[in-house]
Amino acid sequence: MKYIKKISNILLIIVMLSVTLFVPSNRVEAKTLRDLKEELYRKENEYEASRDKQRMTESEINDKKASISAINDEISNINQEMLDLTAEIEKLTEEIKIKEKQIKEILNYYQLSNGESAYLEYVFNAVSFTDFIYRLAIAEQLSNYNDKLIDEYNATIKKNEEKKIELSNKTVALQKKQEELAKELVKLQDQLSDVLEETVSIEDEIEALRDYVDTYENKYQCGLDEDISVCGRDKLPPGTKFYRPVVSGVISANFGWYYPWGYAQWHYGMDFAGTGHGANVYAVADGKVATIMYRSSCGGNMVFIHHIVNGQTYTSGYFHLASVNVSVGDVVTANTVIGYVGGSSAEWWDSCSTGAHLHLQMAYGLYMQDYTAWSYYSSKSFDPRLVINLPAEGVWFSGRDTRY
Repeated sequence: MKYIKKISNILLIIVMLSVTLFVPSNRVEAKTLRDLKEELYRKENEYEASRDKQRMTESEINDKKASISAINDEISNINQEMLDLTAEIEKLTEEIKIKEKQIKEILNYYQLSNGESAYLEYVFNAVSFTDFIYRLAIAEQLSNYNDKLIDEYNATIKKNEEKKIELSNKTVALQKKQEELAKELVKLQDQLSDVLEETVSIEDEIEALRDYVDTYENKYQCGLDEDISVCGRDKLPPGTKFYRPVVSGVISANFGWYYPWGYAQWHYGMDFAGTGHGANVYAVADGKVATIMYRSSCGGNMVFIHHIVNGQTYTSGYFHLASVNVSVGDVVTANTVIGYVGGSSAEWWDSCSTGAHLHLQMAYGLYMQDYTAWSYYSSKSFDPRLVINLPAEGVWFSGRDTRY
């Protein structure tokens, strides 16, 4: 009985999990205008934090560059010091050779090179006591001079060799530090690049959210606590069919993995090429313009449109537009020209385009209403072929609803 109860509890948990897992992923609790404003406030704070991070990273980069520059100057000074030292050693070596020759001549002359007996012979050959004292002093001076000269020679050579080793070790240490700083600089520059991308992304989202709030607050006159899925809902016309966004062209890249820059990358939409720069871009179905992003560094001019087709909510996105022909809040039909094909070098601000084309991205739910995060919009994206009739990649098509 005890085991039967355990099994029953396990089955109950499995059933509950199954129900949870099969709830439609695009079903999101409705938001109010107040919620949207709070979301905007959070994103603005997030943007400021990102800007602070950017400024701090730039400051660190400048410090690293200054340190590297100082080390380069120090290494240059050491290299010059080593050149000067080498010249000094060469000069000293020549002087020592001369002194060695002089000592040898003196020793040979007085025959003092054979030891103490030579000193004694020279001293005791004196003709008077005064001469004896004089010769003794001379012999002692020669001996001391010889010893001192040799000691100075050895000490100088040792000192210079030690100096060369010291300078060489210092140069190696500085070069190592320079390499470490260079690596840190590369990391910081990569970090700054990530921060800048993050900043641009947040900035785009903030501008889009501001437009969206303004539309619901001023155009639709929604109350702060009014459900935005209801307020202005009559502005979102229902439809039954999707159309291709351009009259003719070719699919140059499908949804999924592709290799635009020589390495695998996930493609969240579908690319339409062959239309030519400036060709008309149409809404894929009746709907309402949700938001517009201008001159994004990756996507250029972008238009997002809300749709209700056969009772399901969608958001279509049109990227790399040369220009935009609609405004936020506009109600459009499938025959509305929303913009024009861009993506060429004329749109210099758009770094993610490899040539004139339209990137169409389809997502479940209403972007900026059901969710506001760009990452969530990407996660909701799906293959446009699921709702739009399209030929195979590379096959030319003509007409917006011709079947293939």
